[in-house]
Amino acid sequence: MPKPITNYMRKNQITFSIAVAATIFGLAARADDLEQLAGKWSVKKTSEQGQSYTQTMAVNKDKFTFEMLDADRQVVIHAEGQIKVEKLGPFSVVHSTNIRGGSSADNMQEISEEYHSIYKLEGDTWTMAANFDSAHMGQKPSINVYERTKETASAGTLVIDEIEMADTPQTSTWFICLEATVNGVTQKYNISGKEYDKNQVTIPLALELPKAKAGEKCSFKVQLDDVEPDVCTDEIDNRSVGEFTISAKGEQSYKPEDHWRYTIRWHLK
Repeated sequence: MPKPITNYMRKNQITFSIAVAATIFGLAARADDLEQLAGKWSVKKTSEQGQSYTQTMAVNKDKFTFEMLDADRQVVIHAEGQIKVEKLGPFSVVHSTNIRGGSSADNMQEISEEYHSIYKLEGDTWTMAANFDSAHMGQKPSINVYERTKETASAGTLVIDEIEMADTPQTSTWFICLEATVNGVTQKYNISGKEYDKNQVTIPLALELPKAKAGEKCSFKVQLDDVEPDVCTDEIDNRSVGEFTISAKGEQSYKPEDHWRYTIRWHLK
C-alpha cells in the first residue's frame, strides 16, 4: 500500500507546489543578504498523517528551485520561478512570479498566480512565514525554519564524473563531444580517436569547472556523430542541450529524442 504522505503529495502536488514553493522564497533587501541566500536550504517536516518529508530550496540570483522529497528522498514536487524583493513598512517581502510546478522537473505546468511572503534571515537560519496569502487554496499558514546545507558553505569545483549512455541514435561507430558551462566558464570533453560501438556504455569524463556552488545551474550540450571531424562542430548528427542544478553529489537522466537516453553524474569538491 502506498505511504500516506505519498498519496497526499501526489493528490495535491500542483496546488501544494504553488502554495509552498511560491510563498516560502524570500530574498533580502540588501545586496549582502542576496549573497548569503545563494545556495541550498533545507527543512524537515511532518505531514498531518505523521509521515516525514523534506523541503529543499536552491537560490541563484533572482531564481529559485524548490523540491519536496518523501521519506525515501524521492522527489514528489518540483517548482521553479523568479523572485524579487519589495518593502512593506518594516517588513521584507518577496514577490514570486513566473512559477512552474509539478511532480518533477520534466513534468511542470505554468502557474498564473503570484505570491508574497515575509522572511527573517539570521546567519544560516532562514525563517519564512508561508501561506498567509493563499488561504483560498486550503493551505494552512505556517512557519518554516530553513537551515543552510553544508554543501553550500562555499564555492568549489564541479566535477562531471561520467555520462552513461543507455541508448543512442547512432547505429554504427560513434564519437562524443560534451561542453559544460557554469558562471560563464566552459569546459569541453572530447578525446581524439576515441570511438564507441555500442549503446549501453559509461564514459568517464572527470570534467572540472571551478568556482561552482550548490544551487547554481550547469548548462551543457552533448553531441554525437559517426564522423569524428564533425562531432564538435555544427555539422553533427545528434545534439542534446540541457541543464541541472548543482548539488554536493547528484545525477540526472535525459531523453532528448527517440532511441537516446543518458544520465549525467557529478559531485562538488
